[in-house]
Amino acid sequence: MEAEQFKLLRLQSQHLLAPAPAERVVSGLIGLQAQYGANALHALNIRSNDAPAFSRYVKTWTLRGTLHLHAICDLPTVLYRGSETNFGQMAFEHESMDARRSELFRSLVLEALSDGDKTRDELKAACEREGMSEQEAQIILHPWGGLFRAMAEKGEIAYTATGNRVFTRLAPFEPREKVPALQELMYRYVEHYGPVSLRDAQTFFGIPQKTLAPYLEHCARDSFSFREQTYYTAGQTLPEDAIMPQVLFLAGFDPMLMGYRKAENPILLKNTIKSIYNNTGIVFPAVLIEGTVGAVWKRAGEKLEIQPLVKIGKRYRSLIERKAVDNFGRVAVQWVGM
Repeated sequence: MEAEQFKLLRLQSQHLLAPAPAERVVSGLIGLQAQYGANALHALNIRSNDAPAFSRYVKTWTLRGTLHLHAICDLPTVLYRGSETNFGQMAFEHESMDARRSELFRSLVLEALSDGDKTRDELKAACEREGMSEQEAQIILHPWGGLFRAMAEKGEIAYTATGNRVFTRLAPFEPREKVPALQELMYRYVEHYGPVSLRDAQTFFGIPQKTLAPYLEHCARDSFSFREQTYYTAGQTLPEDAIMPQVLFLAGFDPMLMGYRKAENPILLKNTIKSIYNNTGIVFPAVLIEGTVGAVWKRAGEKLEIQPLVKIGKRYRSLIERKAVDNFGRVAVQWVGM
């Protein structure tokens, strides 16, 4: 298989050649990474052909222990039984926390949310009114989630889809058992990210290859060899008129950047990877030029900064500027680092 065909198959699987309804995009891609909410919204906008009904979505901690935008109806699957993380459950399991105190604050949060959504600061204040000690606050209000993450992993609360650090109380649901849930998630992964390798799946799910291998082999309909790796698909084929997009503005933490092992992702040049994935875990918004990432971008109000990672000629700079207007409206494009 030629590299361009391989890339086109992935772009097609991810709805970047032909947009799809927002609900199909979010569910098919198994959520959109959303610790920065604007990234998830941009990733959705470039893939969907309708306006999302945000009341049907929430943000919660799932894949790789990170915040993702998910359809509420998918929570029993992505928060399957046993999916909680040791780190995420520290508010209930840390040796310095009294279990009765943890349960007290949990009940307090649920009661506070029973009459409407609340910001994190409002919930923090409610805990402080109940005499939360400084030592307890270090666990309950841990910056990477604390009690709120622990409750979210159990499917009790979640961030609203569009609010600024606003929590909502979820209706009770029964989480799916691990095996059928992982099988369903792998079906979606193969269909909406394929072609994928076992090492790609390990990167995406954050689960050992040994665990994932039987699921991947069971869910795939086809496999082939590419660059000395075995890749699996759901039987995707390209239409005869499939062409590579000249320019795509990918989101930060875009599924095209998070769905695969970066060192083996053909849209990335090895000498640019460190400019896209930094040492603190940030994955920058990127510009895909004829199927290869050639720049990173940042929006600040009505200004869009674009930093080339490769030499970009005048013709492609013009194409990128036109695409910027298509995606963001009237913005002042500023080229930096040239």
